[in-house]
Amino acid sequence: MTQRPHVLVTNDDGIDAPGLLALAHTACEQGYDVTVAAPHRQASGCAGGLTMFLVDERIEVSHRRLPGLPGVEAYSVAAHPGMITLAAVLGRFGPVPDLILSGINEGSNLGAAVLHSGTAGAAMVAGAHGVTALAASLHLDFEIEEPRTDGATRHWDTAAAVIGEILPNIMTADAGSVFNLNVPNLPVEEVRPLVAASWTLAGTAPTLLPFIADFDRHADALPVAELLEATIDIIEGSDIERVRVGHPTLSLLQLNGDSAIEWISQVSP
Repeated sequence: MTQRPHVLVTNDDGIDAPGLLALAHTACEQGYDVTVAAPHRQASGCAGGLTMFLVDERIEVSHRRLPGLPGVEAYSVAAHPGMITLAAVLGRFGPVPDLILSGINEGSNLGAAVLHSGTAGAAMVAGAHGVTALAASLHLDFEIEEPRTDGATRHWDTAAAVIGEILPNIMTADAGSVFNLNVPNLPVEEVRPLVAASWTLAGTAPTLLPFIADFDRHADALPVAELLEATIDIIEGSDIERVRVGHPTLSLLQLNGDSAIEWISQVSP
């Protein structure tokens, strides 16, 4: 009998986040052997950090049961998603995963925000250790002809549907590939076709802007500003540009650079 692929589902919004549950359900529906391990509390913005919260020199891990997933092993872990992923690829949550799924994040991870995202960071840690990974996010600030919002509505089902469609292809990608998916927060019937989009560091995605403000340098603390107007250099064809007009975007994350430093022999000590 063919062994089912083992999938580890994690996130940076914490073990009780609805996006995590939607992602775990989607992986189970695909017939994978699913394990869930997620931070015990909110850990957004931690990138690929290996922060852990030790008790008697150990990371606290608690067994959980997730709604609608009675047969799925789930763990609340006192650590950030990068550390959880590292433990997973070292075999601490069962067999080494064939795939790491991170998300579904409440808020997009576009452009330079990928550098800070715990959702993307977990996927990058997996890729660095030769395990294929998908970071998935729900874009909550979009523009289709004119600005619109959905208030408190979160279309997790839309993101889950897109993920379900692409998972078979993600599973067959080269080992260590890292994909970044952003899905508009729209009903399924309003979403435009999935597109491949380039990932660029230009601009700053608005997710992090509420925490950036001018401040009194003599003050004892930084004030948290209200949401600032985003100033983004939106490049045509980029993930930011495509998702803002209603397309789910899939990007391949790569740390590109010269394969060799040709000029290094010319440098004198």
